[in-house]
Amino acid sequence: MHAYTALQLFDVCALLVCATTILARDPVDRGNRSAATLLFGGAFWAACQLLWNTTQDAQFALRLVKLSAVGWAAVGPLGARFIVDVTGEAAPRLRRALPIFFAAAFGFIALDWWTALVHVRVVRQPWGWAYVFGPAYPAFFGITIFSFLWGLATATTAYRKSRLESERRQGLWIAAGMTQLLSVGAITDGVLPWLGRPTLLLATTAYALMGLAFALSLSRFGYSILSPGTFAAQISETLSEGVALVRLDGRIRSVNASLARMLARPREEIESLRVGELLSLPLVEPTREVGNARAWLSGPDGLRIPVSVTTTLVRDGRGAESGLALVVRDLREIEALQRRLVLSGRMAAVGQLAAGVAHEVNNPTAYVRSNMLLLREYWANAAKALPLADGADGAELIDESLEGIERIASIVQQIGRFSRSDAGEHERAELSLILDAAERMAGPRLRTGIQLVRSDESVPPIECAPRELEQVFLNLLLNAADAVGDSGTIRLSTFCDAARARVEVADDGSGIAPADLARVFDPFFTTKPVGKGTGLGLAISYEIVQRHGGEIEVRSELGRGTVFSVWLPLAPST
Repeated sequence: MHAYTALQLFDVCALLVCATTILARDPVDRGNRSAATLLFGGAFWAACQLLWNTTQDAQFALRLVKLSAVGWAAVGPLGARFIVDVTGEAAPRLRRALPIFFAAAFGFIALDWWTALVHVRVVRQPWGWAYVFGPAYPAFFGITIFSFLWGLATATTAYRKSRLESERRQGLWIAAGMTQLLSVGAITDGVLPWLGRPTLLLATTAYALMGLAFALSLSRFGYSILSPGTFAAQISETLSEGVALVRLDGRIRSVNASLARMLARPREEIESLRVGELLSLPLVEPTREVGNARAWLSGPDGLRIPVSVTTTLVRDGRGAESGLALVVRDLREIEALQRRLVLSGRMAAVGQLAAGVAHEVNNPTAYVRSNMLLLREYWANAAKALPLADGADGAELIDESLEGIERIASIVQQIGRFSRSDAGEHERAELSLILDAAERMAGPRLRTGIQLVRSDESVPPIECAPRELEQVFLNLLLNAADAVGDSGTIRLSTFCDAARARVEVADDGSGIAPADLARVFDPFFTTKPVGKGTGLGLAISYEIVQRHGGEIEVRSELGRGTVFSVWLPLAPST
């Protein structure tokens, strides 16, 4: 085998091995993908060169030369893109210029394939075939050199700013590999052939040396390029917690799928951001490890997500600090459960007090009411027998007192519900009929300007105490009517999935303030004026729904309205 042919075969194999191992380390990482794309392109170029130098057919050799443009035409922009991805630099002007460079590269591929403006013909040489350039080659050469040098300048700036010695050394390896490709390739495969002095084409060999520099630098200063890296990446992708790798300067190197979903943003948008833009917890400058620290994560549309954060310092192959491994756990469900536990505790406390309060208040209320009824009868008889000028006023005072007594009795009755867990017999019932009853009872309170809109989905029967659920939905309808005022819309809707029915009562009223939203189910908490509400309606509704094995939730926005959702289990099929 000719020595030059053996060298080209080595180039193909080296580039394929380096590209594959780098990609296998972590195929999700943008820097790895860019490096692998760059090296796979070089392998294709080297394979075409190996084939055209072993054929005797000049036309076939020229076609292979033109075909090889797929591997070398975009080497400049691919190199610049690799630099941007691996350093994480913002480089806004270079990023905006990259699409133009790539478009020019594709244009040169088309020119080379369909015209003689890039490669005119091939000339036989002792080592194989040399090519003769056309008039468009200098433009390609200029764009390639310019984009390559721009990328190298960006890398120099990035690694000069780095506080990490191993990162700076890795940058020197990468820069050295790319510089020797630029120098050797430009001379042997560009300048000399353009000047009519063909020589051995060594650009693919320089390409292979660059690939080895990439792979060795990652192995020496970064992470292993063998299978453990892939295994670790697979584990990271399966975790429910969000995981990010953060540089020492605070920029995010990579994130897993869970963190991207938590933030509702694509990975490409998150990577290269500073961790301080997303997390309220300061982790860098100086870099520090934390364990289970509480913080806020900036979610979509300004949403603040409560999270628990754990960080661990990552060290490179030389033992030097290279970044932070950041683990983020979403605490929204845990905090919701904590709120429910606190509320359940409050409800239990009220339930323990309810029986005693009801008993102690009911007895004096009963004889005061009885006495007031008897007094009203005596007053009526006295007013008939005696010419009392203020008889009507006295009767009105007695009626107002009786009304107050009735209100006290009503409040005591509502409190008493907390002490009874068997308030109603359970039976199979149609949810639509329960809602019909609640709507009829709420009818007198729905003012002329209020529009009630029903939207019923077919729901199987549920196992429940119908009278209790009627009270729940009546409370929700009356609250919605109070929220919309004299005019507005209340929507009563039912939905169903495989195991549960859902009822939504939505209004377009004034909404509930965020500070009050977490307390709406607390006993005796109300936002209504004094005398307009006891603060027990929603607390009783919550207790009834929980007793039925369901859930009740609320979401609200000031100025736009409130939605109460009640989830109830379906009756078991018979």
